[in-house]
Amino acid sequence: MKNTISIPKLMRAALAVAVVGGLFGSLVPPTYAQQRAQGEIEVIPVRDNFYVLSGAGANIGVLVGPDGFIVVDTGSVAAADKVLQALDTLADRHKVMVQGAAVRPKIRYIFNTSAHPDHVGGNEKLSRSGLTIFPGGAGAGLGSVVANQGGAAILAHDNVTQRMGEEFPVAAWPTEGYTGRMRPYFLNGDGMQFLYQPAAYSDGDSIVAFRRADVIMTGEIFDLTRFPIIDLDKGGSIQGEIDALNRLVDMAIPPVPLVWQEGRTYLIPARGRVADQADLVEYRDMVVYVRDVIDDMIKSGMTLDAIKKADPTLAYRPRFGATSGPWTTDMFVEAVYKSLTAKP
Repeated sequence: MKNTISIPKLMRAALAVAVVGGLFGSLVPPTYAQQRAQGEIEVIPVRDNFYVLSGAGANIGVLVGPDGFIVVDTGSVAAADKVLQALDTLADRHKVMVQGAAVRPKIRYIFNTSAHPDHVGGNEKLSRSGLTIFPGGAGAGLGSVVANQGGAAILAHDNVTQRMGEEFPVAAWPTEGYTGRMRPYFLNGDGMQFLYQPAAYSDGDSIVAFRRADVIMTGEIFDLTRFPIIDLDKGGSIQGEIDALNRLVDMAIPPVPLVWQEGRTYLIPARGRVADQADLVEYRDMVVYVRDVIDDMIKSGMTLDAIKKADPTLAYRPRFGATSGPWTTDMFVEAVYKSLTAKP
């Protein structure tokens, strides 16, 4: 059964949307783009050995330790050089001991959460600047590592490689793919789970959970700067998106209500600030609400154009909406409509 939020009848729902939009529209904080100078990379400490690089397109996660850098997503092509500079800064802070000498850690593994250009654009440059963790150089342990000449290994779901084939050079492709529900790793003293989430943004989405650090990289499933992208041509769907958000809610631990310690799961969205379960629940409820309103409109016989004019996202436009750029509010409404009306 699909996840739902109780909604009044269609007309009362539309009125509620208008009222909420009027009351809270002016209280919405500035957009992510307004808060950041173009091209700036910010290094944000999340845990003692976990950082977020923000401003490179999609957020980048970095786990630091004796095994080197474990990097989740690589940002856009244009930002790759600045990402490498930021990683150089971290390498100076976190030198590791090798045979009694302090050395700067290298990028060992790159995890891609999807084939979105903001997540895989820096794959080639970051991989070439690193070194595979497998002994023996290029091709050791992984035949396809030859493609990146022994650089850092790149892992993603198999569908990501299929999607990247037409847009990126071979050196940017994953050198290691996985299928099925999950792939576990243990690096830098942390257990990691690479969890496949089908049919959300696309058919190749993965969630990367760091169990000891208690940090989850959500990929395009969760984006605090806009309505979620649902790429129908690449296997995405509105129900798959909601299923993925529900899975994240189940995985995340809310803030621990103890005076003498702070504890919670930190969620790293595709874009925007570091979040926790409360932010995620609010976002999930927003997506479900909009989905249910559009579903009611479809059942009442409204066309796509009529639904767009009725503006089912009005309450959330000030915070998540866009009238221009790569993902507009109208595109989101159309994706939800087509996903709900698609023939099984």
